[in-house]
Amino acid sequence: MPQHAPARYRLARRLAFVALVTGAVPTLAGCNPDIFDVSVLLAKESYPVDFGTSMGNVPTTTCAAGDTMVCGSGQNVTVDGGAGTATVTLACDGGKSLCYAQANVTATATVDVLQDDSFTSAVGRRAVSVVRMVDLQYTVPSNTTTFTLPEIDVYVGPAGSAATTDPGVVPVDKTEPLAAGAIFTDARHLTVADGSPARDLIETDIRNESPFVFLIAAAPRLEAGAPLPAGKLEIDVQPLVGLGLR
Repeated sequence: MPQHAPARYRLARRLAFVALVTGAVPTLAGCNPDIFDVSVLLAKESYPVDFGTSMGNVPTTTCAAGDTMVCGSGQNVTVDGGAGTATVTLACDGGKSLCYAQANVTATATVDVLQDDSFTSAVGRRAVSVVRMVDLQYTVPSNTTTFTLPEIDVYVGPAGSAATTDPGVVPVDKTEPLAAGAIFTDARHLTVADGSPARDLIETDIRNESPFVFLIAAAPRLEAGAPLPAGKLEIDVQPLVGLGLR
């Protein structure tokens, strides 16, 4: 190249020579250090809950506040793998003088990107410099429940979180109402709002390649005469993340 060639061409030639000799991809000062972006669909996390077999309906007998005999006892509920807690209790609504059933379910699953094949394959030896996008997809592949879930709350927390009231656990979003027995396999989406505590926690733990926990919680109330909670439910949550790697 002639000596009187513009400076930018001489610089380009020197950078090309460096790349040829070292195998590195040089960058100019002021350029974005992120070499490329990737999208990674992390492993699906399943939350199965078993409310057991049907035990009839919530009693319609008139009751008084504090009367534990008329409405009856609760029932056992299991969360597969022991990853959560679940109860169904019967009590009297003193204002209505009628019984009701209160279900409370919390289930957890840990996301560990270092144990996720899709993540480790995509990232390799590179470092995650930025998390550009977080999309939580969810499906309900099986459902034999006898009652409607008005909503399911989704939370995220640091490793070891077991309850929505644990330190560092923050809300993410709520699902749409789920009718008794309803299933769907086309993914629906939860919003992880930009700048929210949930987004900050997820981004930080992914950049640091640290585990974190998703929690789902539901507390449906069933009034007198309604079927007592029964049946099995599985909710699957799968994060899709957009990463900037360097």
